[in-house]
Amino acid sequence: MTTPTDRARDNGGATPMTPDRWRAVDAILQAALACEPARRDALVAAACGDDQALRREVDSLLAVHVDDADGFLERPAAEVLGIPDVPPLAARLARALEGRYVIEREIARGGMATVHLARDLRHGRRVAIKVLRDEIAAAIGAERFLAEIRVTASLQHPHILPLFDSGGADGVLWYAMPFVEGETLRARLTREGPLPVAEALRLAREVADALDHAHARGVVHRDIKPENVLLQHGHALVADFGIALAIEQAGVDRVTRTGVAIGTPQYMAPEQAAGERALDARVDVYALGAVLHEMLAGESPFAAASRRAAVRRLMYEPPGALASQRPDVAPFVDVALRRALAALPEDRFPSAAEFAAALAAPAHGGALDPSIGGRARGRTVSARAAFYAAVVMLGVGLAGGLLLNLRPLLQRKADPAPTIHLPGPDFVRQGAVLAGAGGDGDLSLTVVDRNGQQVQAIQAERPWTPRFSPDGRLVVYGAFGQGRSTSDLWVTDLDAGVTKRLTNDDVDANDPQWNPKGTTIAYSASAPGGKDVEVIGLKGGNPRELAIRDGNQFPSDWLRDGSALLVTEEAGENGYDVLVQPADGSAAHPYVATSASETAARVSPDGRWIAYTSDASGKAEVYLDTYPKPTRRVMISSGGGIHPVWRGDGRELYYWHDGRLIAVEFGDSKGGGVPSIGAHTMLFKAHYPGGINTMYDVSPDGQRFVIVGQR
Repeated sequence: MTTPTDRARDNGGATPMTPDRWRAVDAILQAALACEPARRDALVAAACGDDQALRREVDSLLAVHVDDADGFLERPAAEVLGIPDVPPLAARLARALEGRYVIEREIARGGMATVHLARDLRHGRRVAIKVLRDEIAAAIGAERFLAEIRVTASLQHPHILPLFDSGGADGVLWYAMPFVEGETLRARLTREGPLPVAEALRLAREVADALDHAHARGVVHRDIKPENVLLQHGHALVADFGIALAIEQAGVDRVTRTGVAIGTPQYMAPEQAAGERALDARVDVYALGAVLHEMLAGESPFAAASRRAAVRRLMYEPPGALASQRPDVAPFVDVALRRALAALPEDRFPSAAEFAAALAAPAHGGALDPSIGGRARGRTVSARAAFYAAVVMLGVGLAGGLLLNLRPLLQRKADPAPTIHLPGPDFVRQGAVLAGAGGDGDLSLTVVDRNGQQVQAIQAERPWTPRFSPDGRLVVYGAFGQGRSTSDLWVTDLDAGVTKRLTNDDVDANDPQWNPKGTTIAYSASAPGGKDVEVIGLKGGNPRELAIRDGNQFPSDWLRDGSALLVTEEAGENGYDVLVQPADGSAAHPYVATSASETAARVSPDGRWIAYTSDASGKAEVYLDTYPKPTRRVMISSGGGIHPVWRGDGRELYYWHDGRLIAVEFGDSKGGGVPSIGAHTMLFKAHYPGGINTMYDVSPDGQRFVIVGQR
């Protein structure tokens, strides 16, 4: 068989098959093979874009698969592609740094890179080495990255974190910086909240001084945010000059294909969010204004529950006055901030130095009036700003979910694994007490025992998707507050009988899922394109965006190690799929995605099995399959079943059948096979609302159930 390497050799080596090239080819190839044949051309065209050489490689491998379907997939990818196996990142990194640095440990991990503490062998000092993720490195390219990151080496300033070294080898792109004994501004704000006014202004002036130094040398940072401001001995150090420019030069579309959303809307100037290429110092002025606002008010001026909501706010709303949030802020600071945060670049300070000067003393002669040039701010939107809004709303959808909308890298399956059909369940009748009074009407939230007898009622307006905490003491659920038109998350302490509101905004919040430690909760939040996934701490505060994609997505369970979240996602004509969404916000991949509709997946306590609902048989049934890859599907219910939930020890699985709650006994598996499945016991009847979302949960010991029912 002729391999891509053979063809490259034949045409003079124009497209050598390097490890980086292989990653791109393999990702698109696997996605194409996983989807229906009729959709492959469109999928490959969208994923390859203008890279015709990449398109030819994928097309040729697809053609080989069609001609040699029996043996192609059984051969290792490296063998098929004619390249050597790619070693793990740790081995490649050690080889790339050999003789210069020794890695001691990983100290931070983000969506684009990992940071490692290392020892500089030549100078006997500790350094921080930032390593780009493989897919980001492949999208940017070594030559472009190294050219842009070296820009930092020319910036010598007391408030700029210097660049010691950089390099690229074996697909690894890295750069070394001083190891700072301190913390980021983000960590300080998270721990303490708003800073004293004098300290916030001093830090802002230090950052502005650093930016002005860079701007004078033609360098625009493009990604000023609290995470990129380090604090050492109480003073600011600006980090990561050159990274955003390298991404921009590589082409944002290439980077977003890796699943990484570019930029943070709360700190991005409208023209930057809209994708304009000709950016100048005023985008950094805008971002610094947003950071200063957060230092003073405790939140960015356009804080919102989702990425899309943040973009809407920065496009259409002027920044609010600080006086209502921070009365001790002088009026001249408020005026300076509002000018720095002007929607149009020409209305902002032309330089970071002028912004810093305005923060040092009151302005004179009304030069900082927020109604500059006779243009009233308010909610009036210029044609240019409206254009930004239209472009940004499109761009956010592309950047936040390009691959997931096109589904090219999700390895979508055309058919499920063969199903093992067990004998139909012989229901053993145990209880027959109704949970709730029955009949149609308003929804109630009730805790009942295994016989359906009420143990406790939870007062809630239109409750939705309740979940027990891992210790069984708390229940979190969605519900409406008095006079509210949107749902919030609420937490009830069952022992103390106390309820508190966890979210409090204009975003519809539902479908909560506790992380395994019971410290944070993932949930679905309404967004212009449907529902996104966000995470919030048990103590409240600002939520963190976890997954932004068009359409509706509903969290259904956490993996037991907290590394990822199972999500039910809308899949157009195919109903719903079950995705695995990593907790670090990187690109999701499918667990089960077929022509049927799959929903409500729950992980077994030992992490080896997934139970979920599917209508593959023509009727909704409960299935069990292996994790992390579905290879042995077993139908648990028969004649109908929805919404499986595990007991804490994995010895029982519950599901609903025709208004009856069924408990299925599970024993040990033999030889790593399917666990033994025992009797199906009907616990009780209830007026249980079916649908996409699981509207009940079981306590870890299996003795109590919290149920949304009809009064």
